[in-house]
Amino acid sequence: MTTNNNKLYKQKLKILKKLYHYQNSDYDATRQVIIYREEAVTPDERERLQQDHWKINEIISIDHNTLIESIRVWGQDEQLSLERASAEFIAAVGGSYPRGMTTLHSTLFAKTVPEHDYQPARRLIACGVCGFSTSNTTPHDGHWSNIASIRNSLYQGRLYHSVIGVYTDLQERLTLPAVSPTEEDINVFRNLLHHLDQAHEDETPGSYEKRLTAAKLIKGNAGTRRDILQTLAIAGILPNSQISLDPLTWTSFEDMVDPEVNLNNTKGRSDMEMPWAAWEGKLRVNWDQARLLFGAYL
Repeated sequence: MTTNNNKLYKQKLKILKKLYHYQNSDYDATRQVIIYREEAVTPDERERLQQDHWKINEIISIDHNTLIESIRVWGQDEQLSLERASAEFIAAVGGSYPRGMTTLHSTLFAKTVPEHDYQPARRLIACGVCGFSTSNTTPHDGHWSNIASIRNSLYQGRLYHSVIGVYTDLQERLTLPAVSPTEEDINVFRNLLHHLDQAHEDETPGSYEKRLTAAKLIKGNAGTRRDILQTLAIAGILPNSQISLDPLTWTSFEDMVDPEVNLNNTKGRSDMEMPWAAWEGKLRVNWDQARLLFGAYL
């Protein structure tokens, strides 16, 4: 495994932020996607992106079955091991490699998602098995997506846990060198788990987030902290009161989200989601699941 180069990463982030700024975009009404103007970056910056095989606009036609088939194949690729995903997620938690935020979720998704056709969910316009959805009236049919903008979000350190986010993450990581967490990253991750394990009995997800912010354990903003906690909850490391989750066993999308109707902190809100929304302080940390995924670092 290689170690990450913070200086080069920050230089790339600077270019991407300029390129994918909302003021540097045009709308393609035919394909219903946002296009970004290459002129926003200098020739030297463009060459830098080309060296990384970065496509400024990568517009693809996708449909449910094509995505799931590719994801399932990539889930068996040795380059996308669970050990690598765990290491890169720790590097994202510690702050040295924000690109690693989605790696754990996407790898677990790829290794467990069953082969299936689009199955309408009971309450949502999405596939009840995997959550695939679009703005189309027939959401399982093909449509266009500029996955370059999704890839930019991954580099900014956001959790992109939709099916197209999983696809985009895995597709690029097949071409990227593996990244190891620094000692500081590992210490931050350990401290976070112990901080969670010392939660107050009656602590809610919202009140814990405020306490985590005050503790200044995690770099980044509130969105970064929420993404980390949501990922740990999806992986079953942070248990919830509504559904038991095993990181190596598939849980359908609607079985995951339907319990939101039982929670007070999801009503009228779009930012608080299952399963993190159903964590309670008294549940603390599932150390068996933590050791399963991160044993080498604990």
